Amino acid sequence: MSGIIPTSMIRSLQHRSTWRPGAHLPLLTVLAMSALFRVALWDALPRQGLVSDEGEYLSAAWWLAHGRGFNWHQEYLWTRAPLYPLFLATHLHFFGDDLRAIIVTQTALSLVLIVLIYALAGTLAPPELKAAPTLAAALAGISMPFAVYPQLFLSETLYMTLVSGGILALVAVRPGNTRSLSETTPSNQAGRTLPSRRGLIIAGALFGLATLTRSQTLLFLPVIAGWLAYTGWYALRHALLRALLFLSVAALVIAPWTVYNSRIYGGLILVDTSGAFNLLLGAWSAHDGTRRDAPTRDFVLAMFPNRRVTAPADTCLPHPGVQPDQAARQAAMVREGLCLILDRPLAFVHKSLVEFIDLFRINYTGAERLTDGFSTGRLPVWYVALLFLLDDTLYVLALLPGVIGWAVVRRFSPAPGAVALVGLWLIFNIALAPLLFAINRFRMPLLPFLFILAAVTITTLLRNRACLYDVLRTRYGIACGALAGLLTLVVATPYAYLEPRPHGSDSQWASYLGPYPSSLAITGIAIEARPRALDDARFLAALQTGDVAAAEMILHNGTPGRDTARLGAALIAAHQGRYHEALALIPPPDVLAATGDVPGSVLRGDLLRSIGDESGARAAFTPRYVDAANPVEWAWNWLRPTPTHTIDLGGNLDLGYIRGCYPGEGDVAERRTYRWCTNGALLRFPGAGRAHSQRLTFMVDGRGWPSDLRPVPPVRVLLDGNEIGAFPPDVGEMRTFEVTLPPMSEGADVVIELRGPTFVPDAARYLSQQGEAAVGQVHRLMVRLDRVEVSSYR
Repeated sequence: MSGIIPTSMIRSLQHRSTWRPGAHLPLLTVLAMSALFRVALWDALPRQGLVSDEGEYLSAAWWLAHGRGFNWHQEYLWTRAPLYPLFLATHLHFFGDDLRAIIVTQTALSLVLIVLIYALAGTLAPPELKAAPTLAAALAGISMPFAVYPQLFLSETLYMTLVSGGILALVAVRPGNTRSLSETTPSNQAGRTLPSRRGLIIAGALFGLATLTRSQTLLFLPVIAGWLAYTGWYALRHALLRALLFLSVAALVIAPWTVYNSRIYGGLILVDTSGAFNLLLGAWSAHDGTRRDAPTRDFVLAMFPNRRVTAPADTCLPHPGVQPDQAARQAAMVREGLCLILDRPLAFVHKSLVEFIDLFRINYTGAERLTDGFSTGRLPVWYVALLFLLDDTLYVLALLPGVIGWAVVRRFSPAPGAVALVGLWLIFNIALAPLLFAINRFRMPLLPFLFILAAVTITTLLRNRACLYDVLRTRYGIACGALAGLLTLVVATPYAYLEPRPHGSDSQWASYLGPYPSSLAITGIAIEARPRALDDARFLAALQTGDVAAAEMILHNGTPGRDTARLGAALIAAHQGRYHEALALIPPPDVLAATGDVPGSVLRGDLLRSIGDESGARAAFTPRYVDAANPVEWAWNWLRPTPTHTIDLGGNLDLGYIRGCYPGEGDVAERRTYRWCTNGALLRFPGAGRAHSQRLTFMVDGRGWPSDLRPVPPVRVLLDGNEIGAFPPDVGEMRTFEVTLPPMSEGADVVIELRGPTFVPDAARYLSQQGEAAVGQVHRLMVRLDRVEVSSYR
């Protein structure tokens, strides 16, 4: 805490005449419980991969950590503010690819944020409401988003800490009302000059750093300057100097990045170009009447050379064609976005109003909530319950007292200037988000202050009910009460049960209550589905151990999931070698193709491969929907492929034999196929074990490793955890390497593990990923394999 706001400044914000260690025991208790809550969630969240912008941030950070600067974004859809990638890169530099260090630091920042919320609540609340700061801190401590975001590689935790610290520093500079400075004598002003300057410097630095974390904060800096300058007549010159000092410090923090940014990206870019992309996305969504990412994405990709992307035909302005740099692409995005808005301004207004409502509503399946696949039962019951109670329910319950709390602090706060600043911050965020698009993350900067205001209302109700009633009898109090009720109604949506809609269709009104997709309805679906996921896991374990009787018991008497119920009998038959019978138990190829049935197609391909029909197997393994899903993990876990001594990676017959490898690639000129594999990749040769030594041959394409990362340590080859050989992955050409397999049980499965260093490829590869499970994931490439063979020395 002291590293962000001076201790003396924090003390000045507390309405106590003396420092008493016991006075902060409640805060320490809240911090201890919050820390335990966060630590309990470590490695327990139901992740299925990276979400939202995590892959982008981590890729850019990896390049930074390895001395490549910010060049990863040269080939991406937009550029980014630098601070969060630098934050991640620092951890990657010192701790390697172990991401737990980032989680530890972000957890510590989330606890600092609780302290800042406590201090801000102590400033805004009337002095007699001694419990309000503790309650506000406790609400932030138990809030699920505040506990989960430290485990996400997104900028929210860092950003909210910087902003809260900056607001606290500004409040310390000017805690009183807007008339206080005009009533201050010159001698008193002189006495406050030094701490005032120190606070302004700290505030300017923190808001400068916040701008370098999220570029939209740049628009709020003039608002802060106006707040600082808005004083009485006699202190105008002093106030203007304070505003100028704040802006100067913030500019000194931001300007070096602007210069560097503009140099590497080819033109003036103040912070980043993500705002231009979001403007175009919002404008296109409004113009077309529906949210579609594809036109905006294709519009931008068509400005890159060698991307083979066709620009959208229905642009407002003629497409500019290939542009030389990110600055030119930013200008083109802004021009197209403004043209679309001006072409249909009322549509943009309508879209913004809808987004305004959506900003407050609950989107249960938002990526940051980690709830995708809830209907399969994959979410633990404890997680579903916490999400419903400590995220959605807490948010709904805080809305009513939170909005009413604004009327309370406006009338009774000893620091009306601070109240005004918080109000400006709330208005800024509420007004900005609908202009672009509303997602759960955009609500996060509002939550600290919602909890503070809710705590003020609750403690006022408990301590001085008459005072609260007096506030609610005023016109302003009545207006706040009405707004609080309206917002609570919009978010809680009890009226969604009355929505007229076709039977079986999704509700368009539901948020917290109501039919699907309300939070309550999905919570029930997720909990009800949990036994299916548990039975799926038991069925898979039985298959893998060869316990066919247990697998059949689960299939016929249990509650397996949809895919297990459809394919379970065929899987059992396949594991028993009854391949023709298994083929008869799965849908025909046309049905599999029509439904995009990935597991069904992969199982069919394995069965055809097992009976020797390799052409039919290739046809089942190679549809576009199968390639996009890259079901390497599923095939490894569920299939029992026929014995082989050769794995042709990327050759359309390798599923079931490999794990930890990315989609196949082809070289038409060389008539070869490849797969990049990552650290920890596995290769399986069923039944290939022999009682004598054998030759393990790797055909490696070493041309993919970037030259600036060479030489690369060798890839280690492990069998049963023991190293049996190694080979270099970066030889610059196609090479063959041999490793000796030691004797083992006759007919045993040979499972080879590959361990070695990895690198993160450029943004072009990141953007080329297809399929819901693949998009947004970071590829960590270790070795590019063509073929791997087991052969005898004799």
